Amino acid sequence: MFDILVVSLVLLSIYYYYKTKEKKQYKNFYKLGTPTWYPIIGNAYILLGRNILKAVQYAFQTWGNPMYLYIPYRTFMTAKVEDIKIILNHPSSMEKSREYNHLRGFVGKSLLIEKVPRWKKNRRIISRSFKQTILDEFMDTFYNKTCTLVDLIKKERYSNNDVIHLFGKFTLDTFCEATLGIESTILEDTKEHMFVTAIRELQQIAFNRIGNLIKMNDFLYQFVSDCKLLNFYDNNAKKHVRQIMTTKHDLRTKHSDAMIDVHRLPVLDLLLQVADKESLTDEYIAEEMVLFAGAATDTTAYTLTYISILLGINQDVQQKVYEEVISVVGPNMVIGSSHLGDLKYTEMVISESQRLAPAIPMAGRYATADIDLGHSIIPANTSIIMSFMELHRNPDIWPKPLEFNPDRFLPEEVAKRPQYSFVPFSGGPRNCIGLKYAMMVMKTTVANLVRNFHITSGHKSIHELDFESSIVMIPTRPLDVHFTPR
Repeated sequence: MFDILVVSLVLLSIYYYYKTKEKKQYKNFYKLGTPTWYPIIGNAYILLGRNILKAVQYAFQTWGNPMYLYIPYRTFMTAKVEDIKIILNHPSSMEKSREYNHLRGFVGKSLLIEKVPRWKKNRRIISRSFKQTILDEFMDTFYNKTCTLVDLIKKERYSNNDVIHLFGKFTLDTFCEATLGIESTILEDTKEHMFVTAIRELQQIAFNRIGNLIKMNDFLYQFVSDCKLLNFYDNNAKKHVRQIMTTKHDLRTKHSDAMIDVHRLPVLDLLLQVADKESLTDEYIAEEMVLFAGAATDTTAYTLTYISILLGINQDVQQKVYEEVISVVGPNMVIGSSHLGDLKYTEMVISESQRLAPAIPMAGRYATADIDLGHSIIPANTSIIMSFMELHRNPDIWPKPLEFNPDRFLPEEVAKRPQYSFVPFSGGPRNCIGLKYAMMVMKTTVANLVRNFHITSGHKSIHELDFESSIVMIPTRPLDVHFTPR
């Protein structure tokens, strides 16, 4: 009996020591603002009745930036540039946050959520197809697709919310040719392609799990109707990719690797070429291509939509873009990769649009070990949410943050701001692998659109646009944008 008492006292002493030490070590963390905690639900009630973007904005306004909460697990939230710089680069925050697990029905085990060891290996492989020299070989594809887009707008007079749908078809069509390496007519098809529907629905259904306590539970989710829909669209999307893979497998058996143009190797062809050597299964390759389809289409489509609206609102800016394009390329010349570097003001306009309306407004990481931020230490096993939307509109970094001003991205202005104050493609080692691809597509598209159309909008300012977060940032109100041939 005495022995049991002694052992119990020793264990209690050890427990008390480490709990006291933990409190001292993390005291600044737990001094951060946080909502009132309730059993079972934690602080998740702050999400009720608000979309996630509004909830995050409300949380920062109410409890401060940064802050922490339990939803129901411990979560650190920040929009501070100093925090974001550390988190995006720290070796202990390379893993994605728990919330991304709810996207597995859409992205499988692809780069977006794969564990660090496998992510490093597969990113190294895939990055070969995103070298500038490889991307330059697809510039004719980018330009030709923008010409088809221009012709369709002239013919059908697309406007308002229809533009999002059109840009979505355009970006997916471009993706199919440049990344899957197949001829595609998705943009011209009058009926919506199954692949387009599947990618769009997959993203929305998968994202709807986040913040819903029932849908976030894997056991309960299998009884929810969304689960069947998710599996249905996932099977359709992967079926389309597998059909392409089968065709390419057949071609590879007929032609040797020596006949393959390594200077124009789409991502899918690259993965198939190294599959055996790198132990990549067909299932993994299909998952990766579905992820790329979603990442390369909706993010770019919505960004092009927001750019068009902002150019329609700011006619003086649009005129400067037009004058630059005519000066650099001319009224009728083919836009080549050599022109893109000289479209400096056009790139500034794209960047300012991404600042005001980032396609990916938030990102999540997971602390696998303690992370020292200077002002406090994030404890290990903490989820992390970074709000790029709030970062990009921080008046301490961006004076008059809701004013559209591309001159913010003049070199001398960029030099005044801290690193990581602008992260439209995230940042650090785990940033968006397709950022060069996306910028090439957007610059080519904006240049060709402005060269061919005078863009107008009934909106008076960015204040009239309201957003919510799906996987990408989407508008909650009807849009007003029109393209009139010049």
